[in-house]
Amino acid sequence: MRKVLIFGHRGMGCSIPGALSKFPENSLSAIREARRLGADGVELDVFLSKRGEILVLHGYLSTNSLCLTALPRHPSSGYKRISEEHLVEDVDISASDLLHRKPWALMNETTDEDEYMDNHRRDRKSSFHKYISSVEHFAGETIPTLDKVFEEFGDTIQYNIELKGTRPELGLRVLDVIERYPNVQVFISSFNWIPPKLSETSPHIDDDLEQLPNGEVTVDLLRPLVDNRLGVPIGLLFNNLQSRLPSIERICECAESFKAQWVNVAHEFWKSPNPLIGSSKTGVEALLHLVDELHGRGLKLLSYFLESQPDSEEDIKIQLDAGVDVVCANDVEAALTLNS
Repeated sequence: MRKVLIFGHRGMGCSIPGALSKFPENSLSAIREARRLGADGVELDVFLSKRGEILVLHGYLSTNSLCLTALPRHPSSGYKRISEEHLVEDVDISASDLLHRKPWALMNETTDEDEYMDNHRRDRKSSFHKYISSVEHFAGETIPTLDKVFEEFGDTIQYNIELKGTRPELGLRVLDVIERYPNVQVFISSFNWIPPKLSETSPHIDDDLEQLPNGEVTVDLLRPLVDNRLGVPIGLLFNNLQSRLPSIERICECAESFKAQWVNVAHEFWKSPNPLIGSSKTGVEALLHLVDELHGRGLKLLSYFLESQPDSEEDIKIQLDAGVDVVCANDVEAALTLNS
């Protein structure tokens, strides 16, 4: 039986409103803690900045605003507020001048987890607005570059690097960094890929999800990495817009088009009424079917936990029992304990 690897989602899990990580997401401190606990790897998000740095952070909303996870330094006050109009790729600020926001779970006035989660669920808009309006940072820790991550952690932990944004050269720039650290174990993934045209003879030709698994994507961040010079594996991310998945045939067709080795799906896709187009399997049976089919075709499966709600031990165990290749969890400690 193959070993299931445990990766920390954004290091030690998401740290935005509604998430419970006590470490800033995509931070060096989060990766340190994940490694200390014994995680096999971490999933990290990267953008190419206006200054040409590869920033390790996650944007806010579909516009990829900078405001949710970072606070720019200010010469007089030490830091300043920014709005949703400040986009990660457009802000002319170096990584060393971007402070990590204090995790949402550390900013709540009550220590009763159920209470502050209930308050958040009742008024998510207010919860996010209050968080973005604050200027509390995490002990002066700054947003790292990908170089900084590899410089500190090297090959002591594995990496799933997710490409974000709109700059098609990002993937090749990531390869340049990987080349300077030849022993690191990495695979690169993204939601931003353009699928091959669906055959007109497909029985699912009228289903928008089958045609465009992630909706209208304008910039393909993965195509430049096909047959890349370093042989770094590619992973296709699914479930960007919908909880269900395309047919297994379509998933594999897309993977073949990109010569991808990995398929990354949302952990709870199987909870939708019709989880897989063209399949009668529902519930956990749909997950087991997907695992068997992908493994039978030589593909690996990463199951990522969402930022919208805390991980449940039951859901983690379902993924482990199904035999996915990687569980990418927010609650790293729980996943490691259940996997032991």
